[in-house]
Amino acid sequence: MRNILSIKLDILLLILGFLIVLSTSLVLGLIGQFIYWLLYDSFGRYEKRVKRKLKLINNQQDDEYYVIIIGTGFSGLGMAIKMNELGMDNYILIERHEHIGGTWYANKYPGCACDIASNLYSFSFEPNPKWSHYFSRQPEIAEYLEYCTDKYDIRRHIQFNTNVTQLKWLEERQLWQVTTQSNNQEKIFYARSIVLGCGPLSNASYPTDIHGIDKFQGQMCHTSKWDKTIDFNNKRVAVVGTGPSAIQTVPEVQQMNVSQLFVFQRTPAWVIPRFDRLVTDWEKNLFKRYPIIQKFMRVIMYWIMESLALSFAYRWPLKFLIDKLVKYNLERQVKDIELQKKLIPIWEFGCKRMLITNDWFSTLQKSNVKLVTNRIREITSHSIITYDGDEYPVDIIIWSTGFLTQEFPLSVYGINGCSLTEKWSETIQAYRGITVPSFPNFFILLGPNTALGHNSVVIMIEAQINYIAEAFLYMNQNNIRSIEIKQDIHEKFNEKLQLRLKRTVWQKGGCHSWYQDAKGNNTSLWPDFTWVYILLLKNFDYENYIFRQ
Repeated sequence: MRNILSIKLDILLLILGFLIVLSTSLVLGLIGQFIYWLLYDSFGRYEKRVKRKLKLINNQQDDEYYVIIIGTGFSGLGMAIKMNELGMDNYILIERHEHIGGTWYANKYPGCACDIASNLYSFSFEPNPKWSHYFSRQPEIAEYLEYCTDKYDIRRHIQFNTNVTQLKWLEERQLWQVTTQSNNQEKIFYARSIVLGCGPLSNASYPTDIHGIDKFQGQMCHTSKWDKTIDFNNKRVAVVGTGPSAIQTVPEVQQMNVSQLFVFQRTPAWVIPRFDRLVTDWEKNLFKRYPIIQKFMRVIMYWIMESLALSFAYRWPLKFLIDKLVKYNLERQVKDIELQKKLIPIWEFGCKRMLITNDWFSTLQKSNVKLVTNRIREITSHSIITYDGDEYPVDIIIWSTGFLTQEFPLSVYGINGCSLTEKWSETIQAYRGITVPSFPNFFILLGPNTALGHNSVVIMIEAQINYIAEAFLYMNQNNIRSIEIKQDIHEKFNEKLQLRLKRTVWQKGGCHSWYQDAKGNNTSLWPDFTWVYILLLKNFDYENYIFRQ
């Protein structure tokens, strides 16, 4: 009895310590938010800033756009909304699918949802009072983006079902030549600037170390390319992978009357509860009538999430509190000691992406579910064989194996034919995650080292969009044709960035993740608070760029 009381007392003290850290972060954050408003947005400065407009330059030719935006997810749509705000109508968006939405259109697997709270995973200027859950599901996010597209009159600018095959800088014209393919027909566009908004989670990744995938005679699909025609009734199903998509898919598939569900796990992950609930009609009406309340809630959520950077980026003792709470959650839900061992990671909390779910552990303990931790050696016509020689007969394989985050999908050629693929063959880098030397007027949204492990990427996207807008305004006011980041500035920035990353849990936590390239460099995450990044991009640092009139 004393032992149980002691454990409960320890848990209460851990929770109390965690809440104290969150509360302190929230108070300091709100004070910081007020100071930011006082310095930058008070006394009509914000209103004056948003009234600035771009003017069409006299020497612009008829066949060129001011900017071409690639992708129609949060990044592409956000950039288009900003162009409208700047009074610039001469732009197009190129989308390879038949609908807008990016990853939130492509990913339609069962259970697909966001692991960031709805009020944070939306544009700050367009709160949505209609969210049905605290954590929004894929259909609602897709619907929200459709709503934004129509509200801001963006749809008429979009070229659907169009693939970009090549981007080429024409030095003599100071323009980008954009070659596209649609309905087996090639079409070429020209633009002064390119904004790449297709994001890092857009191209599915399949294992390259498993033999015989092409020999499988059953049905297969990737979670990012879900096949709705597959009938799971009374079938033997394998899910390969235990990442964010898998922990949402597996519980849903288990309920589809499958006869057997094998979950193939290479490495376990840290799992935390998802504090989700339905949003009541009363709350929805309140948010609709008083949008300021929803915006204030967003601010509170933002600063609470920012406190996680203390654990991940600064490796404060907060991570030990979280570590113990997460282990307690596992032990509380999983009583089987052997299964517990299979589900406990050997690296620090946060080293890989944390998984947020309430039904992962309970699903793995169902009678028709088996967790397999031996690595897959090969696929046969109707089975999966692991390295220990065990064979698992299956009818359906679901690949939940992530995305090609370390491979750039487009052919891009800058000054003197410089290839971006070759430039990034050693390691993927960009200045502030946005610009690259030898590629003038080429801007990347959610580029290298601007994804997050602790907060909403929409915050980063909006900061980058504002930075690009400031660059456009500076070029417009000074009659500048093109800008290019200086090589030495680019190198210094990334050297400091990698040094900073080496002190974070993502590099020192004892794991290898999709955040890293083959050499172990973290090319994905921003190693600090998001407010640091927002301040960094507040103004366009023109002195760090090369200009051409």
